[in-house]
Order: sequence, then C-alpha cells, then structure tokens
Amino acid sequence: MSSATLTPPPEQAATFRRLRTRLARNGLWVALEHSRTRVVTMLGTSAFVFGFTFAVGLYLFNLLAKANIPFKGAIVEGLFDLMFFTLGTMLVFSTGLILYASLFTSPEARYLLCSPARADRIFATKFQAAVAFSSWGFVVLGIPVFLAYGYVTGVPWFFFALLPPYLLGYVLLPGSVSAILCLLLVRYVPRNRKQFFAVLGVVAVAVAGVWVYKVGIGLKKSAATGGRELDDLIGQFDLFRSGLAPSHWMTRGVMAAARNDLTGALVPLAQVWSNGLLLYVVAAWTAKRVYRTAYDRTAGGGRGKKVYGASWLDRVMGGLVFYLSPQTRTLVLKDFRTFRRDPTQWAVLIIFGLLMMIGATNMRQTYTAGLATMDRYAVSLMNLSGTAVLLCAGLSRFVFPLISLEGRKFWILGLTPVSRDQLLWGKFVFAATGALVVGEVLVLLSDAVIGLPAEGVALHAAVMAVVAVGLSGLNVGLGAYLPNFRETDPSKIVVGFGGTVNMVAGLGFIVLVIGAMAVPLHTAQLARAAAGGEKAISPWVYAGVPVGLLAGAAAVILPLRAGARSLRAMEF
Repeated sequence: MSSATLTPPPEQAATFRRLRTRLARNGLWVALEHSRTRVVTMLGTSAFVFGFTFAVGLYLFNLLAKANIPFKGAIVEGLFDLMFFTLGTMLVFSTGLILYASLFTSPEARYLLCSPARADRIFATKFQAAVAFSSWGFVVLGIPVFLAYGYVTGVPWFFFALLPPYLLGYVLLPGSVSAILCLLLVRYVPRNRKQFFAVLGVVAVAVAGVWVYKVGIGLKKSAATGGRELDDLIGQFDLFRSGLAPSHWMTRGVMAAARNDLTGALVPLAQVWSNGLLLYVVAAWTAKRVYRTAYDRTAGGGRGKKVYGASWLDRVMGGLVFYLSPQTRTLVLKDFRTFRRDPTQWAVLIIFGLLMMIGATNMRQTYTAGLATMDRYAVSLMNLSGTAVLLCAGLSRFVFPLISLEGRKFWILGLTPVSRDQLLWGKFVFAATGALVVGEVLVLLSDAVIGLPAEGVALHAAVMAVVAVGLSGLNVGLGAYLPNFRETDPSKIVVGFGGTVNMVAGLGFIVLVIGAMAVPLHTAQLARAAAGGEKAISPWVYAGVPVGLLAGAAAVILPLRAGARSLRAMEF
C-alpha cells in the first residue's frame, strides 16, 4: 500500500475537544429531558447562594461607608489582597487533590494511558476538568462580592466587564502551580513518605513562625510610633502586597478599574493571563516528562505490602462514642478509618477549617483597628453562618455518599450480626460526632477571637449543636433514601439529583435554625448599639430557640425514618 493512501492519524487535541463537546451536549440533553427537577433545583440553589453572598457583601460595604472608610484606599486594598491570597492558596490545595484523583486513581486515566494519547494531552483534559470543578465556586462567589462593591462605590462600566476575565484568568495560576507540585511530588517523593512529610511539616511550621515573629515586631514598632489603629490593620498584609504576588496583581487591577483607570486595569490583567498561561505550559511540559513514570510508580508502589493498623485517632474516636454497643461502635470506627486513610477527604476538611479561621482572625484585626461600626455581633453572626455553610458542604461531600458507596459490597455487611437500622444509626453517630467537634471548635474559637460576650457564645454553641446534628440526620437519611449505587465516584454522587436535593434541604435548614435561634438576639444587640447602649434586651429574643430545637429534631427523625424504611426494602 502506498503512503498516499494512508490516512493520517487524527489530531489529538481536536479529538479530545470533540469528545468533551459531545459529552457536554449529551449530558445537557439528558438533564433537560429526564431530570428537569434537578436542573431547576441546581439553578435555584445557585441563585440563592449568589443572592446571599451579594446581600452580605452589600451589608459589609455599607458598614464601611458608615465608618467613613475610603473604598479605594489602603484598607480595602489590604482586604482584597488577603481575600485573593487566601482563595488562591485554597485553590492550590483543592485543585491538587482533584487532579491527583483524576490522574492517578481514576479508571479513565488508566484507560487513556493504554491508548495512543500523549501524556500531556491526557493531562490537559484532566487539568481543565479539575480547574473547572475546583474553581467554579470561587468565580460564582467572587462576582457577587465585587458587584456589591461596585454598587456601593459607583464604579465605571468597564469594572463589571473586566470581572469575568480577571477571575477566570486568576484560577490558572493556582491551578497550574498545584498541577506541577502534584506531578513532582508523586514522581519524586521518597518511599519513606512519613519521614518526608514530617520534615516538610517542620519546615512549613518554621516558615510560618518566622513570618508571625516579623509581624509581631512590626506591630510593636507601630504601637511605639502611635499609629497603631491603621498600621496594625495594613501591616497584616505586607506579605500579600508584594509586586511578585499574583493576588496583588488582581487587587491592583480591580482597584484601578474602580478608579476609572482603564490602562491601569488592563496591565495587571495581562500579567495575570500571561503568567497563568506560562505556568500552564510548564505544567503540560512537566506532565509530558514525568506523568507516565509517576503513574507507573504509583501503580507499582507495593500497595499490597502495606499493613493498616490501629491508630491513636481510632482510640480517640472510640472514646467519643463509648455509649454505643460494640457492634455499632465497630461500624463507626470503620467509617472513620476509611475517612482518615483518604487524604482527599481530610485534606479538604483542613482547608475548610483554615478558611474559617483565617476569616475569623481577619475580622478580629478589622474590629480592633477601630472600626466600631462593624459590631462584633454582626461579625460573629457571619462567622456562625459561614461555619454552618462549610459544615453543610463538608457533610454533603463526605457523609451523603456513604450509603451509596456501600452498595456493591453491602453483602459483606449483610453477613454481620448488625441490622440495617444499626448500620444507619452508626453512620449518623459518626457524622454527628465529627460535625459537632469541628463545628463547635471553629465557632467557639472565632467567638473567642472576636471577644463575643458569654450569652452570645452560649447561644452560638447551642445553634451549632442543632445545625451539626440536624445536618448529619439529613445527610445520612437522604443518603439512604436517595442512593446511587451505580456510581463509585463520591464527587459525582454529590452533584447528582439526590446530592442536589440534600444540599438544598441543608441550606434551608441552616437558614431556618439560624434565623429562629440566633438572628433575633443579634438584631436586638445591633439595635441596642445604634441606640447608644441604653435599650434593654427583651427575653423574647430567645423565643425562637424552641423552634430551632424542634426543627433539629425533625431533621434527624424524619430523614432517618425514611432512609431506614428505604434501606430495609432494598435487595442486594
């Protein structure tokens, strides 16, 4: 056969693009044809989150306006620097976790590596999906914040036009950095990973200690010069205001657009996109060199020789559920071991906690900097609501898929002397115990940092207990009532119809409980502060506490009963 009759091989980039387009089109058609309720529910949930974020941003920027804080000055720039730096850091971790699962543990990656597809092309496909999945929340939540800022400050029209390019370009930077780190760590981390990560942790703690020490020295110098109020606040952001920090490029561009400086806004935008694309090219080049070798190293790493033993964390968890029967306690420990052995789960939980604590400490600096209008009750209510929303997202990601993931191996549990009701109860206790510990620690620490009075701290502890237990009941009960035994990826279970219904129910439950139990006291305290502190607080502000308790009991009892009936009727 002559060479003229040979068909040239298809261009791989075009092939993958056609594949993604066809999958997206087919998925949209199936959703509109068979799952319209799911589409409407997801759009409604997104609209609710968008509106809530916009309302909170509008409230905070109005507080700054009342305090006569210049919207285009150093204080607001420092807040934006911190926000972009924090979100960028979180995107590095979240994108790296998703990319690791996509590149090294998914069956699709194994199939593609056995095909003629190039390693960098496989990486590009997985990278785009990971960045889209990890950063959509950043884009969706970032737009309403800046819309509120533009509405309050009166910015030119191109400020709003430049927001999507800025936010979309910024996600390339942390995404590419996390991809490079993920590939290099998997390829070159020594076999003795515990020792390596221990050394890495010591270095990280040392670097953080040096930074904290320098910040403390700066605060002392500021206090000695008498400019404590303003210098303390701005001094916290020196690390993020460097000209080499991408977060500062974002802030500089956004603030230039707010000041009606189009040229000053376009130059940082070009910096963001050019550096993001350059890092992406470096990440693709790294994948071309090391991805296949890294995958072979992971696949042939001798997993069969690893022996999993008990840990002191297991003993702590067993002590927390000492009141359960031995059979149920064993089930709780099984779920806990599965959780702690999966770094893609507990690492995301750590990210949630760090995000909450960074927000709490930032609010503390804002409050102590002399912004008296930003009342501590308003700030603490935001922290409480943020913790509840993060807890809802965490439980939806970790707890809701538990029953669905048991599906194919449920026959093993069926051979144990444990009823299906006990299985459900064990998962509820596991979820409620973890949610209580995490939620109470975050809320109490943030309230202590802000300096909330004792009655507010006690009420927040009660609210968080109701939220944690109620959300646990909803996730476990609805997870058993609306399972998906055909899917093995928990991320896909979460974004399915059952996961969407569960998320909407959880958010509605949070609004009901916080609105009934916490909002009346905070509203009364804000009104009292506006009246000069002379107005007494009525005991009727606690009238919503029984309503919240009843809502929490209903969120536990009704879903668990429905889930237990559904689970008893299933055949495996």
